[in-house]
Amino acid sequence: MSPAGTWEISVRNVGMDLAQEVEEAAVEPKPSWAAKGAEKISVVMPCLNEEAGIACCIAWAQEGLQRAGLPGEIIVADNGSTDHSAEFAQVAGAHVVRQPLRGYGNAYHKGFAASTGTYIVMGDADQTYDFREIDRLIAPLRNGYDYVLGSRFRGNILPGAMPWTHRYIGNPVLTFMLNMLFGLKSSDAHSGLRAFTREAYLRMGLVSPGMEFASELVIKAAESKLRVAEVPITYYPRAGASKLNALRDGWRHVRFMLSYRFGHKRPPSETAALPLRFEPDDDMALQK
Repeated sequence: MSPAGTWEISVRNVGMDLAQEVEEAAVEPKPSWAAKGAEKISVVMPCLNEEAGIACCIAWAQEGLQRAGLPGEIIVADNGSTDHSAEFAQVAGAHVVRQPLRGYGNAYHKGFAASTGTYIVMGDADQTYDFREIDRLIAPLRNGYDYVLGSRFRGNILPGAMPWTHRYIGNPVLTFMLNMLFGLKSSDAHSGLRAFTREAYLRMGLVSPGMEFASELVIKAAESKLRVAEVPITYYPRAGASKLNALRDGWRHVRFMLSYRFGHKRPPSETAALPLRFEPDDDMALQK
């Protein structure tokens, strides 16, 4: 069992304070949304050849929406799958949108554009993230936070879920770099399970087409002065073959962070009039 509680991240301030615990019982929604009856959750999953896990993820998300007690939708952004992922997703009850432009960020841009919720939950479609836990991410948003990150390192990483090189080298190094360069104090900056309000999403102005989208989220959340929290989550072994190229994808994050921080050159995501680009080497590899 993951421990209960929410940690508030002090942005621009290297401190991290333990915020009040978010009870799983009723947390009062923001009055304006409650008065309008407008609260809705959009669960968005990028997908590239995830037929082994997509149906289970959708079933988990459906259960998670029931636990959260709010209406919702499940959107699968298919990024050019050649297996039966899209068909399985439709049969399982998801709304499938197609994104022919390959890339982790591109898939999310398409899925977010199709979403209609006041709260947006993003997560991988490979069974590594338990969408039954989305109520844990939604509760802080209803309590006034703008952006919530599901932390694997504050939660429970199951045996076989993460190679030791990623658990003790890759993820910690990338998280340390983000914290150091941008004045943050995150425990798991590249977790694939996150949630934010629609207003926060629009304020961040996310544009990255590829894997660096995960780093851009953290950086733009800080720049936008969002109220950020972390909640512990459980991380599972993936279903199907991993698409991660650790060295290549790690370098893309490092290059983006350095370019963004020091401005020696503008990162690809910041070029003027940027179309969402096709990048043949950018698999839908998520942070494993």
